[in-house]
Amino acid sequence: MKVYCNGFVTGLLAATVSVCLPVLASAQTNESYRYEDKVHAATAIVTPSVVAVETRFEEPTLDSEYAYWSYTRGARPLYGLFGSGFIYKDPEYVITNTFITQDAEFVRVILNDGRSFKAEIVGESEAYKLAVLKVDWGPDFKPLGVQVGDSEKMQLGQPMAIVGKSNNNHDTFATSGIISAIRKEIPSAEGDQPTNEFIQFDAAWEHTFYGAPIVDVDGKVIGMVDKSVTAHGLNLGVPINEIVFMADRIISGDAVDTLWGVESQFVSPGLQKAGYVPWEFDMDGNGTAEPLEYGEWVSFVDANSPAEIGGLMAGDIIYQIDDNFIEFHYNYTRARREFVPGQLVIVRFLRRNAMSGEWEKKVAQVQIVEDTSDDSDDEDGGGSSSNPHG
Repeated sequence: MKVYCNGFVTGLLAATVSVCLPVLASAQTNESYRYEDKVHAATAIVTPSVVAVETRFEEPTLDSEYAYWSYTRGARPLYGLFGSGFIYKDPEYVITNTFITQDAEFVRVILNDGRSFKAEIVGESEAYKLAVLKVDWGPDFKPLGVQVGDSEKMQLGQPMAIVGKSNNNHDTFATSGIISAIRKEIPSAEGDQPTNEFIQFDAAWEHTFYGAPIVDVDGKVIGMVDKSVTAHGLNLGVPINEIVFMADRIISGDAVDTLWGVESQFVSPGLQKAGYVPWEFDMDGNGTAEPLEYGEWVSFVDANSPAEIGGLMAGDIIYQIDDNFIEFHYNYTRARREFVPGQLVIVRFLRRNAMSGEWEKKVAQVQIVEDTSDDSDDEDGGGSSSNPHG
């Protein structure tokens, strides 16, 4: 018997089977994987945990920041916002975006079956665009929290889906796409950056998706919808690892502003041309100087701040905080955002010797304290990103 397999002829059935099986197995595997089925299954898993979030302002507003909401409600004064959120791993709490809650006097969440529950804002983190709501579901109902994924394992091009609420607060919508970039900073975006490393995706979304979960094909939440940078056509989301980090701090009551006391900017050719930063430095101590293309140049240190007490001075170049090497600016902001009161951080930096003019490696220990001032530091001044509500 002769069997044709993949363009070859063989006279032995056994040989034919051995050659064909890998091909058949591959075909079966490909046929068993259907992208649309995976997306459907993922959205089905997370949908019961997705809620509508509705707020009420103290008084009606026509603020241009809320133009989309005003338009969908008939171009009249807006009484509040409506967006999306998801029930956290502790089902007593709901996660949403601070854009939805920023001017809220009253908040409620609405389940898929139409039941609504009053919610209170436990805390907010503007740097992470995160608001944590606490909901009393009553004694006879315990909702299902989402399955939390690991945003550190995200891969470029991996499939994702968004599950959010429509503008009537009842219908649930889903869109899908891919992770199109894992970015470190927003290019030319106004205001502060939502996270130090965030998700960029290509799935379509509308304004009521603010706070909606971004899920992988297993139905695990890997992020939260944040905003679009219209000029660049970027859709952005906050990674779930950062949400969990800050949400847990807010829930435990540990989310307080911290004082650091340093104003800085990332090392740049402009600073090097001006003579504030060396072009090269022998960081490894092997006798060979290498280009200096990393680190934070300290422009100012607040008097009596932890940084000054620890020994840092204007003109220093911070290249490592604890285990965080400052290869990019987001490495620095990430380390700062994770400061907690009482933490002792090891700061490694370069300083120019006043006598010889040579740059030298130095080490300082800085004790982080709570910032009790009315105004927290600016983006480069060192305040923590947490901002408890009220």
